[in-house]
Amino acid sequence: MRLTLSGRKRAITAILEARFSVGAFEEIRRGNAAYWASARNDMARGIYGEAMREKQRQANAPDAQIVAEAAAIGFATKMRSLSFGVRD
Repeated sequence: MRLTLSGRKRAITAILEARFSVGAFEEIRRGNAAYWASARNDMARGIYGEAMREKQRQANAPDAQIVAEAAAIGFATKMRSLSFGVRD
C-alpha cells in the first residue's frame, strides 16, 4: 500500500493530533507568544518539541508504518473509505 503525498501529510497530522494535540499548542503559540515563552509554560513547550521530533520521524517512516500507526488511532479506515490518498 502506498500513500499519496497529501494522504501521507493528512495521516501524519492525524497521528500527531491524536497523540499530542498539536493544534492546541500551535494555537497558544500563535495567539499568546508571551505566555508560550514563559517559564510557566515550560512543560507544554517540551511536549510540543517532542511532537515536532515525532513529526520528523514520521516524515522519514515508510508508508506501511504510517498506515499502521494511523490504523492504531482509527484514521486508516477513514482514509480508505473517503479515498484520502491510499493506493493499493
